[in-house]
Amino acid sequence: MRATLQVVMLNLQHAAYQSTPGAPIKDYGPQGKGPMGEYLRPNTEAEAEKRRPDFERLSAELRERDPGTYTAWRGDFEFWRAGDLTVRMPRVDAYEKRDEEGLRIFRGHRLINTRETAPWFDDAEKKAFVWECRRCGFKGHDANLIGAPDCAPGKDD
Repeated sequence: MRATLQVVMLNLQHAAYQSTPGAPIKDYGPQGKGPMGEYLRPNTEAEAEKRRPDFERLSAELRERDPGTYTAWRGDFEFWRAGDLTVRMPRVDAYEKRDEEGLRIFRGHRLINTRETAPWFDDAEKKAFVWECRRCGFKGHDANLIGAPDCAPGKDD
């Protein structure tokens, strides 16, 4: 049975993160008794290399089944991978709904990843990419978007 597109995106998200050397990972220790939810060490080259085939396979599947989503996500993913890995990785499914110009659509907003970062809630240690609406000027990361009002474009739009 073929996986749904949503499952492919979720699996690709996981494989992309796990195949990135240096990405902070949770390490619960040999008995699994480490602190929950804390990133304790970077992903090693050897660990990342083991996950690379999954990443390549899932990338090819998404590229075949939904090339627009794959293309829109891949550029921001590569930007993240080459930069500050403490920033939250762009979610694959965030790029699924987009307009004819490739801008992400969310509640009427037409969003572009500014590639700037902002603190994730009140935690200055955790950061996320900032999205900006090309229609109304709203700026915020994914968590801000959830509580954001629908897009209210200016009179000129």
